[in-house]
Amino acid sequence: MNFRHSAKRRIDATVEIMPLIDVVFLLLIFFMITTTFTQDSKEQSIPINLPSGVAGQAAGEGDSVILSVTPEGDVVFEGKLVPEGETLETRLDNLYKTNPDVDILLRGDSEVSHGEIVRILDTIKSKGFKRANLVITRPE
Repeated sequence: MNFRHSAKRRIDATVEIMPLIDVVFLLLIFFMITTTFTQDSKEQSIPINLPSGVAGQAAGEGDSVILSVTPEGDVVFEGKLVPEGETLETRLDNLYKTNPDVDILLRGDSEVSHGEIVRILDTIKSKGFKRANLVITRPE
């Protein structure tokens, strides 16, 4: 018997690259989607031209609620327009019952009248909130 020329079959080891491409593509999609959700969508969804100023300080860490006032004078509470059947006062009442120590950040468009902003600030203070701040941008 000749064992040198036995019927050994040589098996070629290959790496399938198609599943690897699928996994890398899915990871890429996952990271692209998660990075877009990390932006503050409540602030970015409403186009508001904030007034600029050099005075002011950075917002503190902690709970905050964003109130936005559009150029037309509509009030947007946490990214959602206050419906006509409900008033800003009722939303603030409900918020005060659940979280009375929350910071309220008021983002008013520069086109909104001063009287409208003062009226909203007065409403916030009359509901019992201690911290209400105006949001501005710093000039370049």
